[in-house]
Amino acid sequence: MATRNQFTPRERAARSRLAQLLHDHEVIQGSVVSMARRCGKAGCHCAQGGKHVSLYLSAKVEGRRHMVYIPPDLEEAVRQHVAACREVERLTQEVSAACVARVLQQKRERKSNG
Repeated sequence: MATRNQFTPRERAARSRLAQLLHDHEVIQGSVVSMARRCGKAGCHCAQGGKHVSLYLSAKVEGRRHMVYIPPDLEEAVRQHVAACREVERLTQEVSAACVARVLQQKRERKSNG
């Protein structure tokens, strides 16, 4: 395991931001999806083609995909949770790439030393 002072400034920043996100924010791995539907009432405008638009959270829970209705008052919070998860994934990839580069460097050093 590398010590903090062996990390590049970019990797330190990514690790710091990653820890901050996981500590301070809720994260949801999923997507916000807009769906248009007909309600089925005979006199409703959707019977003539204008559908009802609503938002859903598409997320896997215990290996199964679920569509969860998102009420308008929770829309912004859910979007922020999904965005936080995307940032966590991006930062994790960045940290992982730095770790792989370090392993490759160590491998090259061992090969050149003997």
